[in-house]
Amino acid sequence: MLSTRFALGGRNGAVRAVAAFSAEAGFFAVAGREGEDGGQYFGGVARQGDRRPASDAADAPDQAEMAALWTAGEETGRPRTLRLAGAVWHRESLDRITDAVTGTELDLALLRDKNRSMWVVRTCQGICVFVLVDGDDEGHAAEARSLALDFDSFLVGQGY
Repeated sequence: MLSTRFALGGRNGAVRAVAAFSAEAGFFAVAGREGEDGGQYFGGVARQGDRRPASDAADAPDQAEMAALWTAGEETGRPRTLRLAGAVWHRESLDRITDAVTGTELDLALLRDKNRSMWVVRTCQGICVFVLVDGDDEGHAAEARSLALDFDSFLVGQGY
């Protein structure tokens, strides 16, 4: 589904890479624009021929960071950051929304790293969808947000 979306999006789309993540499996689906290795942007992705599970691969997200990313206040005392593939992403916003297709509650976070942005959506089952945007253009961010919600609806429809 991810690769098809990239193929239909044409060249020079706003979205650079997408990934799906669970605490149990790590990153279990990754795609990059124009056949690029999307895993390089997320870390913790098992490559073909890699015998380690994705969750054991280098640069996998820290469980405490993932949990802190979804807390609303400062009660944990941890900064709202997430390290992925050597980059430190800072959470700019966190919203709870209702999926228009499935009616399920979702957590939606906007992360920033310098001039890049990324949307992350978490389902009630804890599956997260990461969508990396090229640059910091608001139009690109809106397109990436739409893709994150579309893919999340797909996953929920599949029972995730």
